[in-house]
Amino acid sequence: MNNKLKNDLANQWRNVVGVSSLILGFILIGIFGSSDFASNLKAKFPSKSSFLVAKVVESSVVEAGGDVVIDPPKFVIPELPELVGEPVDDNIFSASSMIVKDEETGTVLFKKNEYDRRPIASVTKLMSALVLLEQNIDWSTTTTVVGDNVIDTHVYAGDTYTLEELWQAGLIASSNKAILTLVDYIHWTEEAFMERMNQKAIELGMADTEFVEPTGLDENNISTASDVSILLAEVLKHEKISEVLKEKELNLFSKERNKKHHMWSTNWVLLGWVSHNFSHFYGGKTGFIPASGYNFTMQVGDEKGHIINIVVLGAKSHEDRFTEARDIGEWVFENYTWPDDLIEGEEKKSVSSTLFIELDS
Repeated sequence: MNNKLKNDLANQWRNVVGVSSLILGFILIGIFGSSDFASNLKAKFPSKSSFLVAKVVESSVVEAGGDVVIDPPKFVIPELPELVGEPVDDNIFSASSMIVKDEETGTVLFKKNEYDRRPIASVTKLMSALVLLEQNIDWSTTTTVVGDNVIDTHVYAGDTYTLEELWQAGLIASSNKAILTLVDYIHWTEEAFMERMNQKAIELGMADTEFVEPTGLDENNISTASDVSILLAEVLKHEKISEVLKEKELNLFSKERNKKHHMWSTNWVLLGWVSHNFSHFYGGKTGFIPASGYNFTMQVGDEKGHIINIVVLGAKSHEDRFTEARDIGEWVFENYTWPDDLIEGEEKKSVSSTLFIELDS
């Protein structure tokens, strides 16, 4: 075959490829030229899966050139609680810092110095409980209470209890030695345990929180009302914690001292010693040392299923922390309205699932 014949054949193939490319281009423009890209795609390829659709989109950008017009993501804006009553004056409360948050949306419904950093005392034990739950603990195991030089009126050094009993004593009656014994049982150094507590705080978004020991006795365990509300919401997701925080009392028996010991919960709202109108109580924790004042946090709900998290830090008296938490909680339920639980016959979408993109239904 001479060179002239070869060149003629090559030119013919170039012409065929060129015409084919033009035809393919017109086809792609016909498919993707509309701004309603998703509708055209479904009409042209009704049997294609979302995976294949994605591949066609990718190919169209490369082959046809230019940008493909795609409808923007559709957002569902969550409906938030709305204040319908008069705002309350925060000066009526003795507490130094307070916050009330809607559990579902995270909306702040009341606040007072919510970012002030303060000692949180035994509220610290909530974070200690979270870290302990990360360990593979056999709660039926028996251990001996540690002999740390810590004042405790519930358990005594040398007593033997199951880890479950110590867990209950630590969260129901806020026993310091019970918490220290559980930390000692997992064979971590206190420094390692503190490091994990602080890492956990960062993971939860508690940016203004710092822990130096697991009981709350040290005034350098610092947090804010805002951060404590985050901590409360997290711990109540764990049934192992939430169920204990709803227990009103505990009875222990020391074989070593041949003596029974009864413990009441430190939570007067739970016990009913402070009257209230809440329909549901989901858990709470107290804390007190002289440097912190009287602290309290709780999660409660009304008869309509609305749930709020309440934090009171630095109240002036033991009873004030409970009455002020009750008063602000009842005020919120009386002065806020929540959107209907149903929207056009479908359940409301949570905040975490409000973004969606619809290409293939």
